[in-house]
Amino acid sequence: MQKPNEPGIGHIDLRALRFLMEVLTRRSVTRAGEAMGLSQPAASRLLAQLRHALGGDPLLVRAANAGYVPTTRATELLPRLRDAIAATDQVFAQPVFDPSTSSRLFRVATTDYGAAVVVPALVRALHTEAPGTSLELCAWSVDTLADLEEGRVDFAFYTDEALPSGFHHASLFEEGFAFLLRHGHPILASRDPSGHIAPSILAALPRVVLLYPDGTETGVDDPLAAYGRPLGPGDLRTPHFLSAPLSVSGSDFVLCVPRRMAELVAAPGDLVVLDFPEADPVTYCMIWHDRAGLDAGLNWVRERLLVWAATKGQTS
Repeated sequence: MQKPNEPGIGHIDLRALRFLMEVLTRRSVTRAGEAMGLSQPAASRLLAQLRHALGGDPLLVRAANAGYVPTTRATELLPRLRDAIAATDQVFAQPVFDPSTSSRLFRVATTDYGAAVVVPALVRALHTEAPGTSLELCAWSVDTLADLEEGRVDFAFYTDEALPSGFHHASLFEEGFAFLLRHGHPILASRDPSGHIAPSILAALPRVVLLYPDGTETGVDDPLAAYGRPLGPGDLRTPHFLSAPLSVSGSDFVLCVPRRMAELVAAPGDLVVLDFPEADPVTYCMIWHDRAGLDAGLNWVRERLLVWAATKGQTS
């Protein structure tokens, strides 16, 4: 441990280092003090502390022309001093994200619903405005909130369900639900003039149910359960949004999915989309943790997504 009177950095702070650079650059304690807003006595005391910290080196000595010149030690110190001050300035500099030059990797946790509905818009924004950045998708799991908290994931896509303290969300869009059935399904004969089928009729069918969000729960993804029988024999449970429609095609299953997903998979799977206005809609969000609240890159991503959501993202 350094003793009180021993040379060394001791109580020297950043202001003292800046003053030292002013002294060595201007070769004048008086002018350095004026530049730093210090009185002459205060400047002299600070210079004495610096000289002591440097083992008694005078730093400036008189020259023949009545001015001052730096000592050999001071001359050696000056470039290192500039580097040290520049480094500290960088430590405390306001974070900036330049999308045109960034090579950052963004990690986002999502189900394959978010991967299919939201991620393509983000990929387009990154490709156009931040071509050097990369995107890594992580499957939503029971560890996702902890991953956000620890920084293993930058942000996530989720519904507007309650979040623990320290988490935040930005609403992207409201999402309703729809049914998917194969073309030619006998139940389609039950459509009323507006093309609607009562949920109680559809609930009698064998159904594909999505496990959400981590493959073990059935929350908003089985809204038909409120209109008929509980899940049982003959039903299919799956965590895969994109493969579920394949089980509907060519069978008598009914699948209830978020409306945007239904529109994406209906044509490739040769499926019929039926509205489900009775189901309560959910709000789809981008979520993040306090630790990333001032992350300039993340704020840029959020702005890009909100711009998209205000236009195409609102179309259902």
